Amino acid sequence: MHPLPNYDRALIEDSKWVDYALNPHSERGQHKARVFARALGFALSNWQQCKQAILAALPEQPATLTGETVFGKKYEVVLHITGPNGRTVDVITIWQFDRLADGVQYVDVPRLVTLYVP
Repeated sequence: MHPLPNYDRALIEDSKWVDYALNPHSERGQHKARVFARALGFALSNWQQCKQAILAALPEQPATLTGETVFGKKYEVVLHITGPNGRTVDVITIWQFDRLADGVQYVDVPRLVTLYVP
């Protein structure tokens, strides 16, 4: 098992939660917000708890390199997350190591690009 490279420096932008994944008013994220609330009990009011649960679970699960694009290398990590409602479900997370301006090298910090409950 190989966890996400540099998982200890993983970056999840606050806007990923507040403006998208847990925001029931977001045009693009409202469906995810409903699913996260129903499946785990995460909402805008406790988004920081969700973020911490994701980061804490990262070293415990294997990461799979899923591809490379002009933007960077992408990895998938399936995490077992327990929410405030006591339920544990799988959350699929996609992480990217952004490509540097030289077009060859990558940053060494994984950045969360999306996540969802299957």
